[in-house]
Amino acid sequence: MSPKFSPLSTTLFTCLIATSLTTHANTTLLAPVVVTADLREEAEQNLPASIEVTTQSELQDQGVMHFDDILLKTANVNVSGQSSRARHIQIRGIGQRDEYTGAPNASVGFTIDDMDFSGIAMTANLFDIKQVEVLKGPQNIRFGQSAIAGLINLQTNEPTPYQEGMVEATIGQDNQRELGVMSSGALGDQKNAPQYRIALFKHNSDGFRRNATLNRNDTNARDEQMLRAKLRFFPSQDAQIDVTLLHSDLNNGYDAWARDNRFTTYSNQPGKDTQLSNGLSIKATSTANPNYQLIAKTSLVNSDMLYSYDEDWTSASNGTYLNKKHRRTLSQELRWISTPQSRIANQIDWLFGLYASKLDERNKTEYWGNSASDFTLVKTAAFTQFDYHLSPKSTITIGARAEQNSSDFSNSANENDSPEEALWGGNLAYRYTFNPNYTAFAGITRGYKAGGFNTGQPSGTAEQYLKYQDETLINYEIGLKSHRPELGLKTNISAFYMDRIDPQFDGYTYDPSSFTNWVFYTENFDSAQNYGIEADFNWQLNNQFTAYGSLGLLQTSVSGTPLNSAFTVDGREQAHAPTYQINLGTTYRASNGWYAQADITALDRFYFDNVHNAQSNNYRLINARIGFEDKDYEIYLWAKNLTDETYATRGYNFDFNAPYTNPTTYVRLGDPRQFGVTSRVYF
Repeated sequence: MSPKFSPLSTTLFTCLIATSLTTHANTTLLAPVVVTADLREEAEQNLPASIEVTTQSELQDQGVMHFDDILLKTANVNVSGQSSRARHIQIRGIGQRDEYTGAPNASVGFTIDDMDFSGIAMTANLFDIKQVEVLKGPQNIRFGQSAIAGLINLQTNEPTPYQEGMVEATIGQDNQRELGVMSSGALGDQKNAPQYRIALFKHNSDGFRRNATLNRNDTNARDEQMLRAKLRFFPSQDAQIDVTLLHSDLNNGYDAWARDNRFTTYSNQPGKDTQLSNGLSIKATSTANPNYQLIAKTSLVNSDMLYSYDEDWTSASNGTYLNKKHRRTLSQELRWISTPQSRIANQIDWLFGLYASKLDERNKTEYWGNSASDFTLVKTAAFTQFDYHLSPKSTITIGARAEQNSSDFSNSANENDSPEEALWGGNLAYRYTFNPNYTAFAGITRGYKAGGFNTGQPSGTAEQYLKYQDETLINYEIGLKSHRPELGLKTNISAFYMDRIDPQFDGYTYDPSSFTNWVFYTENFDSAQNYGIEADFNWQLNNQFTAYGSLGLLQTSVSGTPLNSAFTVDGREQAHAPTYQINLGTTYRASNGWYAQADITALDRFYFDNVHNAQSNNYRLINARIGFEDKDYEIYLWAKNLTDETYATRGYNFDFNAPYTNPTTYVRLGDPRQFGVTSRVYF
């Protein structure tokens, strides 16, 4: 298949290449960014992979309040609007899109301070976040089988040895009200006194929907709160212990669908989309042995979720789809990292690690009858990485991970299974540093994703819809990174090709033998290919102006016969994989405190699923803000979706009535235009 990128996206890509080689003069320095999600904490410039990092200052400049607000600004990252907050994420066209298949089997890893929220990322509030790291392509060496498409890591701000605090407040249309409070400091005056950081955030809004049946404006409302506490201890001069506690309570409504695809809904049983998560992570670091650094990471996350909606989206019946989940994840990792004096032959840095986790999930679904399932997954793994420094400029990196998955599954239909899978991945990368300003890399990675169960199926569901096989992905990638502090310029450009074997996709079909007629499942196709280009830049033009942007170009295809035999996808583009994704923005910061910012995000159209031809429209979103900044306070007037663009984030194609032969496309609309005011006070 030949690439079919738009003229606009191709022109922008050419400009990005030219920008990476420019020599305009500027003395403003861009601080290097350290990526914490890698096996070694390493500067972004040195990592031989496609990574996009957004720092706290960039998040605040753009007015980003939740992970939802930054997703589409990231090259080749998309999201399915199947929930009240971003939960189902796609990177490079790979990822889940809905909530119906049951057992957790994420393609995109998602962590917050080492706590695993893969597949349940709704808790990703960005208040007091240090940086958002998006690692694209298979990250199985780093994170195991839940990261075949990539890994997203939210790193929160660290405790400080000095006292600081901040209060943030927002009011906006849609009855939006937000309040955030942060405090950080030391618990004593001693040199190695423990340090703390506490962040509290509350969000309320009505949800941009009017329910005409109930005459209410809040059936799609958001009611969210987050409490995060971090403690840092220094048991000795060679040891550090970091403890993070997280409480997140999202009690959101879910009434987002209407048969006429508008913002007015007609349901008489509006749904809910809730997530109550409590998490703990402990990171202990020891440098007592001069030959290695030992890092031990322990995490525990408990989440209770409820997802429901009106069955027919009208007042004609009282039917409701309802799913309850309880998930508990416990993990332990040990990592030994070499020091300069323990290099092998004075040329090879080494790293070894062990990992174990246990995930328990209970599902109960009520929809024209009840079904329930229990799922347990135990994972054990060993991983290693060697960095061979051929010369001061060139390095070869070799990594591998072996993983054993043991599952236990049972449901209310008396179906039981206890499979075991041995999985492995590896990577080989070459990095060449031309000089401190330019680094090129090339690599090949073998990624993997385990097979699994479609646990949410009703009694009588055919065997073919219940299981799916593991997937293998081979990723080829090359890239160039530049960091020109004297110019205030940083760029990243990479090209990739991913060959997927037995690829897993979400699907649904009408099956008259099923109790509910409609069956949702994960299935395997024969093969799929995903390839494209990713680029981003950040340019401090002078003391007042900064320009930034990203570009994702993506081509995809899939081959095979779907379980929905009435539809074929042989050679067609994959779902939720737009061929271009562009973000361009600029900020202006005057010496007297005035501030302005604007950005535009553009996405090409994409298929909603692999079982029909319904597509979104291409669309553009413009955000802007103006304000005033002082040392101790800031205030901004902002607008989201300034042109009030109508766009869809999820869609289905089906008929509500038997014999289901006259399907209609139904879409879930993204949020309309919104104005608001945000202020911060520092102390």
